[in-house]
Amino acid sequence: MSVAGSDAGGVRPRRIHLFQTLGALLGGVTRVTVPTLDDAERASLVAEMDAVVQVIGQADPVAYAERSWLLMDHLVACCPNRILVTTARDALALLSPQLSVTAETEWLDWAELGVDFPILRGAVAEGDAIAAELAVERLFGMAASPA
Repeated sequence: MSVAGSDAGGVRPRRIHLFQTLGALLGGVTRVTVPTLDDAERASLVAEMDAVVQVIGQADPVAYAERSWLLMDHLVACCPNRILVTTARDALALLSPQLSVTAETEWLDWAELGVDFPILRGAVAEGDAIAAELAVERLFGMAASPA
């Protein structure tokens, strides 16, 4: 998540496309889910995001991969749209063998993660579905982080 730019040799475009695909799907899950969260679900997700932000500060790629994917799975579980849940889970299961990229240091942009995850956390805490969706999409390499 929050992958660094592609290389000139074309080795990375498939991974970038993979992450962008997941970003589009999980961004949609986020957009649908955030407005429906009850206080307990919202607090639980925000606590998980706080833990991810702490790991980002430690620049620990393995812990980041573990916590961030658990967070995304929790977000999917909270989604009220069962078709979207099934689609997201199927996509994650299908693509998971290729997701080792999040445990590879050169793929992680810690500075961007340090900006984008707190934005996601704030948007979820405030119930701002659009800002949360955009933050998820940025985390998955779909747009530039805000300056």
